Amino acid sequence: MNLRAIELRIALAAFALAAVAFVAFPEIDLAASGLFFRNGEWLLSPYSAWLALPYYGMPRVGQAIVLTLLVLTPLSFLPRLTRLRPHRGTLAFLLCAALIGPIGLVDAVLKEHSGRARPINVQLFGGDKVFTPAFIPADQCRKNCAFVSGHVASASFFMAFGWLAAPRTRRRWLIGGAACAGFMTVVRMLPGGHFLSDALFAWFIVYFTLWAVEWAFRKLGWLPASSPSAEPSASGTT
Repeated sequence: MNLRAIELRIALAAFALAAVAFVAFPEIDLAASGLFFRNGEWLLSPYSAWLALPYYGMPRVGQAIVLTLLVLTPLSFLPRLTRLRPHRGTLAFLLCAALIGPIGLVDAVLKEHSGRARPINVQLFGGDKVFTPAFIPADQCRKNCAFVSGHVASASFFMAFGWLAAPRTRRRWLIGGAACAGFMTVVRMLPGGHFLSDALFAWFIVYFTLWAVEWAFRKLGWLPASSPSAEPSASGTT
């Protein structure tokens, strides 16, 4: 079994354990948010100048990435643009992953239909909404709801840029994407914008979306059957 397959199995197990934990023990989310809530106030206001750049900047970066991919991907199929031609599979992969993951599953589906109230709006933290655990359908929010975090999903997408690269480069991008997601998690939890589970499962959604899109592209022949990202097995054989 190669190292990427092992990585995927570990991620699946971690996702399953985390999902069970947050549903069975929803107080984990409340306790984590409570760390940022003191004396009846959040540590930082949603309008704090400290949060303005990452809060408003992350969506703009995400939009810029998608727009760039929307332009470059079709151009890569033009015969005259020989420099882009070798990268068209990667460009199409990144575009599809962005449209399906952060834009489709996160923004269009989960955030619009989960119905989960944000920490700042729940009763325990001074709001008037009922807290509901992750994955449990709720009616406490009509649109742009808490589950999952769009900001964290956008930050997590940075790992996509090294997804098809050589193993060492891919690991660096995975770590970098996780670091960006972790930073954005703190940014969104500080003013009561999201629960911990909102952030954690945003990362998982992007991660598994990348796996699914890569699998589909390889099945369709849009990416080579093997790539620099293929790793030797743990036993040292290929």
